[in-house]
Amino acid sequence: MIEDIYIVMNKPCGYVCSTMSDRSRVIFELIDPKVLEECKKNGKNLHTVGRLDKETEGLLILTTDGKFSHDLTVPSHCVNKVYRVVLRDPVNSEVQKEYSERFADGVILPPEKKFPEQLSRPAKIRWINSLEAEVTVTEGKFHQVRRMFMAMNNEVVKLKRIAEDFLYLENSLKSGEYRNLTEDEVLGLKKN
Repeated sequence: MIEDIYIVMNKPCGYVCSTMSDRSRVIFELIDPKVLEECKKNGKNLHTVGRLDKETEGLLILTTDGKFSHDLTVPSHCVNKVYRVVLRDPVNSEVQKEYSERFADGVILPPEKKFPEQLSRPAKIRWINSLEAEVTVTEGKFHQVRRMFMAMNNEVVKLKRIAEDFLYLENSLKSGEYRNLTEDEVLGLKKN
């Protein structure tokens, strides 16, 4: 039996985090078929640790280790996930303070699709300029970051996950590329 696989990918926009889709490309199309065949042959299920929606790009972890996946996604473990956001409407410095305060208190997320109105956990926002910010959340509700800005009457036009826990998306990993996590990275992520 093979040992578990731990991968970090720079997920491109336009792909879904699913094993199959009638309408969209799936991220598993980007994985070497030999890796997928080896997993299948050895009864291992390569899956994503959480999801990024079709229009979101960036850091995505894949693994065959179910406990590892659970520990990184269960809200009670409060794993930080950092997103770079580009907004439709510019936000001046006075209103930026309002966003920061609302995010710090938790935002009532508007309903979307089958998901009802929900309260998010407190989140942090760091403004880069009037249109760009980095948002840190510790949970993964459906379209959470997008819905947080919807609650502020703004819209996310570009969303990229740039970090999860201590793991940052490095510039050398181009869109659609992936690499195996190092042993130290796996052990560090397992400390949650």
